[in-house]
Amino acid sequence: MDLDDDEQDNGNLTKIKRRLVFQFCELVAVLLLLFQAVVVMFFLYMFFKGGVFTCDMHAVQLFAIVGVVCFVWIFTELQYFARFREHVKMLLGAFQESDQTGDVRNHVMDPGVDQLMNQSDKALAVVRKRLYKATRQGDLREMRDILDYAEAAGLTSEEQGFPRKCYAPASLLLGFFAQSRKNPVHVAAYHGNIRALELLESRGFDVTAMDKFSRVRFSTGDLFWYFARFFVARPGVDGGGADEESAASVFRTTLVTPLHCAVSTGQLEAVRWLLERGASARTLALSSYRSDRVPPLFLAEHPDVVRELLVNGADPLAVPDPGFMNTLTALQLAYLRGNYAVAQELEEWGGDVALTPFHSAASRNDVLAVRKFLRKKTDVDCLGELGYVGLNRRTPLHWAAVSGALEVVDLLLEAGADPNFQDAQGRSPLHWAARLNKADVARSLIQAGADPRLVDLDFMTPLMCAASDLDASRELFGVLTSAGADINYQLPTTGDTALHIAVREENEQSALAILANGGNLMKMNIEGLRPLDCTTSTRLLFEIKRAAGQRDVMISYTHSHAEFAKKIRKALEDANVTTWLDLMDPSGIGGGSVWREEIARGITNAAVVLCLLTEDYAASEWCLKELALAKQVGTPILAVSSESVSIGEDLQVYLYTRQIIPFEPAITQTRRNSTNVRQTEYDYDEAKFKSQFRMLLDGVRDEIEKNRDTVQQKNIASSRRNAAGLKQTATGTILASGGGGFSRLFQQWDPNASSVQKQFVFLSHGDKHAGFVQQLYRELTDSGVMCFGDRNVEGQDFEERIHAAQEAILQCTCFLVILSKQTMNSELVRDQLAFAEDKGRPIFPIALNDLDPGLDKRYSLARNELFHFMGNGMSFKPSADRLIQGLRRHYTARDENLGTMLDNGTRIASANTSFVSFTFENENALSLDHDHVAPGEPMIQEGAELRESSDSLEPDSTSLTRNFESISGIEHVQLDLSSTHVRM
Repeated sequence: MDLDDDEQDNGNLTKIKRRLVFQFCELVAVLLLLFQAVVVMFFLYMFFKGGVFTCDMHAVQLFAIVGVVCFVWIFTELQYFARFREHVKMLLGAFQESDQTGDVRNHVMDPGVDQLMNQSDKALAVVRKRLYKATRQGDLREMRDILDYAEAAGLTSEEQGFPRKCYAPASLLLGFFAQSRKNPVHVAAYHGNIRALELLESRGFDVTAMDKFSRVRFSTGDLFWYFARFFVARPGVDGGGADEESAASVFRTTLVTPLHCAVSTGQLEAVRWLLERGASARTLALSSYRSDRVPPLFLAEHPDVVRELLVNGADPLAVPDPGFMNTLTALQLAYLRGNYAVAQELEEWGGDVALTPFHSAASRNDVLAVRKFLRKKTDVDCLGELGYVGLNRRTPLHWAAVSGALEVVDLLLEAGADPNFQDAQGRSPLHWAARLNKADVARSLIQAGADPRLVDLDFMTPLMCAASDLDASRELFGVLTSAGADINYQLPTTGDTALHIAVREENEQSALAILANGGNLMKMNIEGLRPLDCTTSTRLLFEIKRAAGQRDVMISYTHSHAEFAKKIRKALEDANVTTWLDLMDPSGIGGGSVWREEIARGITNAAVVLCLLTEDYAASEWCLKELALAKQVGTPILAVSSESVSIGEDLQVYLYTRQIIPFEPAITQTRRNSTNVRQTEYDYDEAKFKSQFRMLLDGVRDEIEKNRDTVQQKNIASSRRNAAGLKQTATGTILASGGGGFSRLFQQWDPNASSVQKQFVFLSHGDKHAGFVQQLYRELTDSGVMCFGDRNVEGQDFEERIHAAQEAILQCTCFLVILSKQTMNSELVRDQLAFAEDKGRPIFPIALNDLDPGLDKRYSLARNELFHFMGNGMSFKPSADRLIQGLRRHYTARDENLGTMLDNGTRIASANTSFVSFTFENENALSLDHDHVAPGEPMIQEGAELRESSDSLEPDSTSLTRNFESISGIEHVQLDLSSTHVRM
């Protein structure tokens, strides 16, 4: 690359050269303005001297009038010149004063000076100039070429020191003057050019160096506009000049960091980038003007930028120039600017108006200054200067807590500061320490007696305030809860908990910290919303559910295809869908009760069950039980096929063809695992896999959203009813005694309606078990059985209700009555049952059992028919008949001698253990030691499992001999069955 110092380079920022004639006109205009100023001063002098109106000569008076006209006309002429100048400048593409030049340097400087520079100095000067212009232009390719040239030319050597030495931090000379380094980092930050910043950082530029960004320009144009700005408005500029173009910048020297530049223009991403790379949010600018010596926070005009600075350590209570013009905080400056969005953000972070030097010292953690104030008997809980009370009524301890000044906090507490003093918002120092994640300060305050249960004017406790912080730590919540704060405290106004607040504000770290300290994910507010219902962020929901152990998708699969299941799980979790995958292979272990309960709970709580349909899936009893349980509890089932499996009768009960997503197109090869031949693995076409997975993901998300909406609507309806609450057991049958919902469930029975001439059944419920009645009603109506029931009708008294029910019972085909502890105490049910019996209606009693067998047993019995017996022996015969019918489906006549053996009183017991198998052909064949068996006690203890097949009843002498030979210690008839496990 060939670099030169030619101004006519390409780009939008090519400088326009003003000719000498044009510059001469600018000087003449300046001289005219100065002349006009002299005329005005002379007129004032003569006016006060009294010699202005003393002359009576008409010629002199006429001359004076003409002079006044000329005086005014000069200003008009200067206005036209200024407008013409701006028009020509912009016509040529120079929109800023910095886009044009008079090239004075080339005209005035001795050409011999340039010859004194060596080749390296010339190259360095050209590189700096071109790099600055390319950065302003945002030309990354040009920047990269220039930097490559500098490296190739040896400018990056230690001697030349490019770029660190060339762009060393600028400094003020005598406190007033400084020379601009033309640092491209400041330009890139000012324009928010992240890629340019990354390029410059990679080449060794310091992203925290100070430089004079608003450079001094000595030109005839600047001189002209310095005077003309008072009476000529510049086009497109409000107030006569922008900050960068202001002529006042000629007389003001301010050194700033790149962070100041990015903040001043509201470049949020650039601000984040600089803060991530070590830029300090507390660095003060250096300036010859005291009012310009401010941190970046004072330049921020956007609340998001303010929040980013505060998160990274900016001090909302900083007073940059106490005792002078800047004796104010960022909050006061925001109010002065009328920027109420920024003011509100600052107040959320503890911002306050400037109060006293005592407060400022406390916020700076200046222990020496605080000790000085305490020695002078300053009120440790002072609220303002000279008896005045500050706007927010905050003590020095409040300011120290906001700033996290731990040493000053301890010092003030030792001096007797009140840890429970409440400010104008009702917040104590502990509230602010919790709100701003100052765990050490919170611990000190609590040890000094701060109350963690104290509420502010909005009923917020310190723990609730901590939930509003973006990333409150687990340590902070642990400190508060160990001191007695209630992690599940609810606001009396909304019912929100700390977890509600954290999730609604999408404070992920705070939400996870609350969960880790015992936050209740299922707690509902007044509107019936759980914390999970307070956000739509899939990422946040995923992290919270994963931390809480709640899973949306339960994957049902055979362990021979674990590799495929893990791939599906990873894809779902990458899409922010929580999954549960059981990795314990139950084969050979029988599936313990804890394992079964865990599986059942996962299916019951999941939003959807995902079935991985492979060749061996239908042969797995475990998998079929999982589908049966999902069907039973109402969990939707989606299926994924990978081996083109035909759907048999066992699977047709649970699966629909339209619910199966085929993954066969994404599988290129099937193979066996080299170390475990039982494991089947696949090779994939990743593009097709992603395509098929998107289809699956759509279905999964639909089911999750449906489940979420259903739960949310139920909770909202429950909250609105404000009833005692319906208790739902693990079996899914609602057994509480609440009676809400019956008036909307059943149609009103009208004896004159045409529909009553048809057959229908009457359901007697006594306003009990609303959930079960609704479920039964839906099943009956879906099966084509018309059903009427007793219900409340608005405006109808109780006697009319009884009469309407009796009329319906007289006309009904069958009478259904629900029998439970609650309904048997209902006079209404007893009267309706007696009336139906008296009128000879067919009665079908429905015994509602409130037994909860537990999730493990429910999983084990998911595919089995239940046989119901009443404990008092009622209807024993019909129940026994149903049981015998069920047994005969498995009991065959192959054992011809079985009946005879039973008739002869022969006892047959078959046991199979892991070490012995034996058969007793009559009760005297082997005489067991009955001395240790109580009368009526079963010989095979609880936990034993009988064989399902009748084949197991056949004696196997070979097995008998082989197994007996492997046992030592058997003596005749003495057998110890205490460790025998009889398998089903």
